[in-house]
Amino acid sequence: MENPYTSMSDSSTLPWYDDRVKTVNNGTYNINHNTKHIYCVGFETPKKLYGYLEQKVWKQDAAKRAAAIITYNSLFRNVKENAMFIGPTGCGKTHIWRCLKELFPDRIEIVDGSNITNDGWKGDKKWSNLLQSPIFCSGERAILVIDEADKMLAPKYSNSVNVSQGIAAEGLKLMEGIVTEVKSDSATYQVDTSKISFVLCGAFSNKADEIARNSNIGHSIGFGSVPHEAKAYDRPLTAQDLIEYGVMPEFMGRIQRIVNLQPMTLDDYYRIVGSGCGPVRHVQDQYRVKIRMTKRRRRELAEEAFKNGLGIRGMENSIRQLVDDAIFDDCDRRRLEL
Repeated sequence: MENPYTSMSDSSTLPWYDDRVKTVNNGTYNINHNTKHIYCVGFETPKKLYGYLEQKVWKQDAAKRAAAIITYNSLFRNVKENAMFIGPTGCGKTHIWRCLKELFPDRIEIVDGSNITNDGWKGDKKWSNLLQSPIFCSGERAILVIDEADKMLAPKYSNSVNVSQGIAAEGLKLMEGIVTEVKSDSATYQVDTSKISFVLCGAFSNKADEIARNSNIGHSIGFGSVPHEAKAYDRPLTAQDLIEYGVMPEFMGRIQRIVNLQPMTLDDYYRIVGSGCGPVRHVQDQYRVKIRMTKRRRRELAEEAFKNGLGIRGMENSIRQLVDDAIFDDCDRRRLEL
């Protein structure tokens, strides 16, 4: 097997990537004083939105293009488009939308969909609760990103009743576009969901694993073999796959676009840990320290992320723990060698 590190730069950063990072946020923010809404100037075309994501998100070109088009259509052309972003943990599904929310903080909302319950069932999060943000009460065009949507749609039974089917059914009209009443604190608002694009992000790992097993994709063994979790997504999931998984056909009928993201490779993890847009940069910004990471440490982090399936999020957690250990004895340190 070819050594996955032979083609990698020995420097702590990737110059070709960092040069692009320097151009981030060339746009400026203005306020529409009639509506009090914030909007970003300089990113009003799909290509410019894609270019911004190029500087923030590693690989996933098809997903970045799709997100750029959805954002442009939704916020600038008044075209409602519901989509589903599918891929393994840590591949960048939600991160793409976090980056776009940085550009449009007053037009994009990201919520956790894992604990949504049916109306009348125990639980304080229903579909209507997802619309309580002032973003949706303003009447402006907006995007609602529902993270962990696979947890919401996975078949779950209570007294022989498939609870997830009921949850999906309640979302049908909202996704199609209706005017609904939303209560927030003591106030009640009219929300027109025809002005909201719904984006559902999820791993749907059980279905991906099933497809891999049935097609013998994940049976490689021996040195250098790819973990089953990564091989499981070799074939893109389709609407029919998700219906077989248990999602209502009517619900899938409200989805105009399915976007499949690719798993990260060992090479990807090694490169991103040293890149100007990777988790090291994020931790540096959080802790206000300068981190210099050895090649050996970068390899360890890359291999750990590749094997445990926790992705970039897991890698960032590991880096954060290393920094915590390093500053335990001297919390005033501003330069760290890990």
